[in-house]
Amino acid sequence: MSESKKQKPANDQTATEATAKTTDDKVTSKPSAKPAETKPAAAQTKPAPGKPNKRSGIIAWVLVALLAALMIAAAWFGYRHVWPMHQQQITQMAAQQDTAQTTINKLQARLNELEQAVNAKVQSSVEGLEQRVDVQLGRQQQTLDDYQLAVQSVQAELANLDISQESNWRIYEARNLAERAATKLWIEHNPNAALAFLQLAESHIVALDNPAHRMARQALANDIAVLEQLPPSQIGAVSLKLGTLRDQVARSEWYQQFAMSSAEKMDTTNGTWLTNLQRSFNTLLQQFIHVQRRDTPVEPMIADAYFDVLQQRLLLQLQLAQQAAMTDSQAMFTASIEEAETLINTLQGQVTDSNFEQLLSELQALKATQLRPEYPTELSATQQLERLANQVNQGG
Repeated sequence: MSESKKQKPANDQTATEATAKTTDDKVTSKPSAKPAETKPAAAQTKPAPGKPNKRSGIIAWVLVALLAALMIAAAWFGYRHVWPMHQQQITQMAAQQDTAQTTINKLQARLNELEQAVNAKVQSSVEGLEQRVDVQLGRQQQTLDDYQLAVQSVQAELANLDISQESNWRIYEARNLAERAATKLWIEHNPNAALAFLQLAESHIVALDNPAHRMARQALANDIAVLEQLPPSQIGAVSLKLGTLRDQVARSEWYQQFAMSSAEKMDTTNGTWLTNLQRSFNTLLQQFIHVQRRDTPVEPMIADAYFDVLQQRLLLQLQLAQQAAMTDSQAMFTASIEEAETLINTLQGQVTDSNFEQLLSELQALKATQLRPEYPTELSATQQLERLANQVNQGG
């Protein structure tokens, strides 16, 4: 039995080799196994040269078996553990999807409710607004109708007015304008406004174009010509000029000027540039060190406080003149300017200041300035228009 079992694999190997050539050799290889049984066991176990090893074939089959076992084990493990987990995840995902769908349905229902509520609210608001707009439009239309009726009634009344009534109204208006012109001229001191009122009154008289109003038109023309020839007011310019003079006086520094000897006077009149330079240096030096030879009797020095007081008095007079100019007080303005001129004349020859002549000339020019122009004593148009108004009243 053992020999037959051992011989059987060898016969199988020869059979496999024979199948590579023809299918008929495979059939003939089977009866040849019987005579091979008589060969010794050592000859049967000896491998033939050029054939694969029997052990390597066994290993290959074992590897195949192990691989198949591993595949079976993996399939069993997957079926046992992974598949239930996958099924569970699918179940959970389905449950979550159902929950999400339920939530979406609820939100959609809530959104529909809110949309309906908003639509209802908007619709009610629009309806209320339309009602209010209709009511307001109705009120405005009613008001417009009332105004239109009032205008029509006024137009009807104006249409019924005759020419005499229109002329009466224009005469009254011209008289009132002339009275307002007088107020603007003498009370408010505004000749431009008075001129505008007189021109407007003249336009009313011209519109009537009545030869009986010739005297009134002539009086209006005369008054307008007088006001147009008035010079402009000098209050602003005079106030600014006085402010500039006050600044100049405030910045001046006055020192006592000593009397010169006869020789110095001769040098002043007939001096060269060198003597003039020496004299200027001496004048500058006198402001710090008062040392000088004199041929005249010695005179006592005046304290610096005296010149400071005179300077403050001059500034005060200039300030008073400026205030008088701004308040249109011609008398006070002139008096302040004259007092300032007196102080400057007192200071001349006593202090070292070369601007006194220019200051005096500017003050004299300001004193001759008229702050406000000379207004006419009366407006002749006022009397003529008053006469016309009285004639209209008597005629009515």
